[in-house]
Amino acid sequence: MFTPGSKYFVGLTGLSLVAAILYAFLVNPNDLGSIALLGVAVAAGLIAGFAFLTRDGDTESATESVAANAEVPTPSFWPIVFALGAALTLLGLATNAIVFVVGLGVLVGGGLEWTIQNWADRASADGRYNSEVRARAIGALDYPGLAAVALGVIAYLFSRIMLTASKSGAAVIFIVVAAAVLVVGVLISTKPAFRGRASLLVTTFAAVLLAGAGIASAINGERSELAVVAEEKPYSASHRECGEEASDHYDKHAGNRVSSRSAVIATVIVEDGKLYAQMIGLKDKLNTVSVPRSNVTNILFRNLDKEEYRLVANLGTRTVAGTDVVEKIGTCTQLAGENQEQLLTINIPKSSSAENKYSFEVPGIEGKIEVVVP
Repeated sequence: MFTPGSKYFVGLTGLSLVAAILYAFLVNPNDLGSIALLGVAVAAGLIAGFAFLTRDGDTESATESVAANAEVPTPSFWPIVFALGAALTLLGLATNAIVFVVGLGVLVGGGLEWTIQNWADRASADGRYNSEVRARAIGALDYPGLAAVALGVIAYLFSRIMLTASKSGAAVIFIVVAAAVLVVGVLISTKPAFRGRASLLVTTFAAVLLAGAGIASAINGERSELAVVAEEKPYSASHRECGEEASDHYDKHAGNRVSSRSAVIATVIVEDGKLYAQMIGLKDKLNTVSVPRSNVTNILFRNLDKEEYRLVANLGTRTVAGTDVVEKIGTCTQLAGENQEQLLTINIPKSSSAENKYSFEVPGIEGKIEVVVP
């Protein structure tokens, strides 16, 4: 009645069950040991049941014998890739959008490859012909797709290394890696003997080294100054300090050169300690500028004095939701030095009035430029 294979697993099931009962009564019923032994008993029991139902794969007729000895389909790892994509997608739903997108890509790619693989395996009884069918169907996409994935992984791991290393260390690493790639490329192209096992060993060693260094760098995190920048977000609007003094964050690495002058309707100038404006196409010095309503508008700020100044746009006030607190609305440029320029982009949704007054000013310079919004 019982097949030879099922007998072994039935015995293992009984021994594991007895051990679990003894462990629960003699040691601790709530301990992980009893749970583990019960798990072994359940697993062995399932395998015993499968072995009994399939009769250990024995055949009882010539037809079953032929089917049992048919050529086995090509082993495929795409189910594992598909399962990995599903796991990453679910993980991304609970953690990060990037993980979700990557998981979705892996899920779709693995599912497509798995489908094509199963379709090709059923094309005929000849495994070689089935491989050719699959290659004709999707082979042209395999190498570019795998190359893109490999390059993405390499770029990510290398970026983790460069972000963890110091500035001088990163430069040294980049030079060494570039030199090594050049040397290996020259050897492969000039030494035919290097194209076989030697190049495979070098590639494998480089891949293992990159994976280990990249994972270790990712765990270690970015170097201290980059971690501080990522935490404080110095270039966010919250650090847009519009005072007369220089800002540690907002004024760092100011461009002070305006290459694109599209949609500039006026230029605000500081000259000899005085503030004035000029409309595009006119040379008159104005103290009033007209700005269109609900349009993105660029104002050019030019400093002709030796001191550093910034242009500040006062765009009215607003009430904080749910409170009686009134706060000012505005924006500003970075500090501009002598003969330097900055571009200020504004969008005013409401017309100017007695309640809504808009203006441009430069901290440290007397006077304002009234902004009129029709």
